[in-house]
Amino acid sequence: MKSCISLLLALTVLCTAGCAKVIGPYYLEQEKYAEGIEVLGERFRENPDDASSAFYVGRYYLALNKPEEGLPYLEKAVSLAPDNADYVFWTGVGYWAILDFEREEAAYKQALLLDPKHISANLYLGHGYVDRGKWAKALSQYDTVLALDKYNPEALYNRAVALEGLGKKTEEIAAWKKFLEYYPDGSLAMEATARLNLQGDFLYRNFIIGKRNVTLRSMTFKPGTTSLDADSQASLDVLSAMMLANEQLTVHIVVFQQGDAERAKVNAKAVRDSLLNGHSDIDPARLPLSWFGTAELIDLGENTFTLDRSVKFITEIR
Repeated sequence: MKSCISLLLALTVLCTAGCAKVIGPYYLEQEKYAEGIEVLGERFRENPDDASSAFYVGRYYLALNKPEEGLPYLEKAVSLAPDNADYVFWTGVGYWAILDFEREEAAYKQALLLDPKHISANLYLGHGYVDRGKWAKALSQYDTVLALDKYNPEALYNRAVALEGLGKKTEEIAAWKKFLEYYPDGSLAMEATARLNLQGDFLYRNFIIGKRNVTLRSMTFKPGTTSLDADSQASLDVLSAMMLANEQLTVHIVVFQQGDAERAKVNAKAVRDSLLNGHSDIDPARLPLSWFGTAELIDLGENTFTLDRSVKFITEIR
């Protein structure tokens, strides 16, 4: 209780001292938007020239999905501090929220005039181009973002979307792979994998493991051996961690090898051995094997693909 009182007192002192720039982010980080509106809204009423207070009140309203109420505060912040690229950028977000896309684009461009390296303005301008099918402009924006922030996930993902829109299949496939190299987990990884697979590339695949959807890199072996490469082993490490966390989980390893059932059997055992390596507490019976001397057929709606060599995982909860 004392710590809460101390925190509130500290915030009050900061607010009294005019440090909206200090306490403004606090309410955002803690998702206490209504409290932030009350505190900084009162400060703004007392100090109508305080651009920072107006800005954060506007941000809180946006976070509450009330852009009509937030925009006047954001616009006021810009009028008080017209050289602040962040303030201008967030008016663009507000215009997007009320579907005023022309003013949204203009705001991002104005922010970039103030700060050409503003990552969010460059990124969101690209998103706007994607929404309107301006693929070449979108691609240029995402390249600009990646020159500033090499691993930006949204830019990496949407760059591939822009390449798809431009019909540049080879570059699109490379872009999906680059995104998945850096971000192999989560909903965007699953969508990127699905889009990659639609192009006939199955370096990554989505599997249902127990009750979860998981993106895994496809199993590949070192040339002339039954040893998996490092990337494949990393995917098996994900599976082993899931099996250790859920003792009821069984993973069925299914291997296809066109024209060579014996090789498929050897590879199936190699995958199981690699998964069990260092995990003696996983019962091998939880890793049943199947192998086929045929290609795997993958039906993706309008297209069917044939994989001469592949490994898939089928799971069940006992």
